[in-house]
Amino acid sequence: GVICLTVLGILITANSYRTTQKHAIKMGENQLAKINDSAIKILQLEIKSYTLALEAYASNITDEGTIQKLTDETQVKKTLAYKNSAAAGVFLVLSDGTQLSGWNFKNEQLVSSNPSFTTYRQDPLFKKALQGNVLQNGEAYFVKGSSFINLYRPVFNSQNQLQALLILPINLEKLYHLEMDTTDNQNGYTMVKNQAMKVIMHPSNAQIGLDIVEDRREKFPNLDYTDLEHLEKIQTANAEGTLSYYSYWWTEKNPKKVLKLSAYKWIKIGNAKWIVASSSDFYERNGLVLQENLIILGLLSILLAIILLVVFSFSSYNRRNKIYLENLRLVEHQDLLQEKHTLEKTMLQKSNLETVGLLTTTIVHDMNNFLTPLIGNLQLLIEEHQSNEELVTELNEVYHAAQKGQQLAANVLRFTKVTSTHKEHLSVEEVVSEAIDTMKLLVPKSVKLPYQKEPVGAAYFEKSDLQVILYNLITNAYQAQPQNPQIHVTISFANAEQQAHFQTHSFAYQSRQFARIEVTDNGPGIPKEVEEKIFTPFFTTKTNANGTGLGLFIISSIIKKNDWILEVKSSKEGTTFIIGIPLVPNTFSTNE
Repeated sequence: GVICLTVLGILITANSYRTTQKHAIKMGENQLAKINDSAIKILQLEIKSYTLALEAYASNITDEGTIQKLTDETQVKKTLAYKNSAAAGVFLVLSDGTQLSGWNFKNEQLVSSNPSFTTYRQDPLFKKALQGNVLQNGEAYFVKGSSFINLYRPVFNSQNQLQALLILPINLEKLYHLEMDTTDNQNGYTMVKNQAMKVIMHPSNAQIGLDIVEDRREKFPNLDYTDLEHLEKIQTANAEGTLSYYSYWWTEKNPKKVLKLSAYKWIKIGNAKWIVASSSDFYERNGLVLQENLIILGLLSILLAIILLVVFSFSSYNRRNKIYLENLRLVEHQDLLQEKHTLEKTMLQKSNLETVGLLTTTIVHDMNNFLTPLIGNLQLLIEEHQSNEELVTELNEVYHAAQKGQQLAANVLRFTKVTSTHKEHLSVEEVVSEAIDTMKLLVPKSVKLPYQKEPVGAAYFEKSDLQVILYNLITNAYQAQPQNPQIHVTISFANAEQQAHFQTHSFAYQSRQFARIEVTDNGPGIPKEVEEKIFTPFFTTKTNANGTGLGLFIISSIIKKNDWILEVKSSKEGTTFIIGIPLVPNTFSTNE
């Protein structure tokens, strides 16, 4: 019986091993494909950013149709030679190939280029670029073990004839180390090759310029290159894909054969066609070496087969869980890379918005200072002329208008302040009513703002948080519908279905009552393709004059800060934002 159980256990274990291996390979390839796509986006965005910087700088080299030399060192530093730049220099070359002027960038220093400097001329497409036949950039080329690519910007005269060429060589090796994270030990890396299968980007500088088969065979003639030759054929014949193959880690002194997973994709950068490939060590990533050892141990321990089978089943489950956690970490790493680039692109806009906010607060504060003496003098005039009823009536109208202006200024200052107040128990209905009264003064007279309310009790929060949410929702609503905007605001208890849904948000909310705030507009609704992006910082579908893309991001941040619930329902007839706020027990009405 023990022998039969042992044989059966070995067969089951062997089959489980093969199944797990195939599943792990598939999952690993899928994750590598995501990592590879992320690396491609980073590379394309960086090349595009340097292209835009070159375009911005091009306006400095012409004056009334006359080409100017590149003599403004400050402008070069500001536009192109900024810290941690991969740019190797900037050169102005006439259409006949003569270098008019130029700068070399070395160790974040500007060095005036010798007219005989010819490194950038090694671009295979340089002559075509002089004729104006190159789109954005040339092909990659190699200089002293480093890879470069030239970005081109033609300069035309008033007759639209090519006069000169502005050239910005990019050090691809430096760009790789600056923008692609190669320090995180994931037992793998991303590399970039040109059409000749020569490496132009790699975490190891010694690999730059090498062919993936022939050049490596010269250095390590005794290794097996069968899979690498097959890999080269597959990548040459297909636009993209994933595969597994046996290769070596070339950065080691004595390379050992390992099973690698790879995801690759051909891309076009201007006139250049490259292949971006991400690889990783399959066994290091998935820990299957330990599984093989357990199988061998099971074969040698026949007398303890039943016990080992139970142990192996538990171990197999544990390894699958580790693979799942590793996949989650890789997805999180990819999200962090995308967020990094998004934040870098929006830093300048954020700075400008902070300046506008400070200016607005200052103006409103000064207006409040002007109104204070006005109100005081009006009170004195009313007391002095009590006998003149007509004059007192008119003075009262001015007095009340000034008071409304002062109240409006106070509310705007409260909306714009950034200092945090203390949370307290507040009536939700009273805070919402106060916000609605303020907004009726702020919004245009054409905006209809009906408000339905019922007492719902108190919650523990900061007054300004809820009022800022309502301010942004109402502002977005009437800006989305410029013709006859109607915005309905209601506050009530959550019904039974919503109550049950809200209580699943957190374990602490399982026995809590919720207030439900709805803000509904009659706008065109939110397009399906952007619904997932509306809470992203600086994402907006409005024109530059009407939107900053921060309103819904601020709302989302406040909701997360207070652990409230926010739901969005949109159609062609309008959009509804639903806010669920947990109430403090024993403070809400039992008349539900």
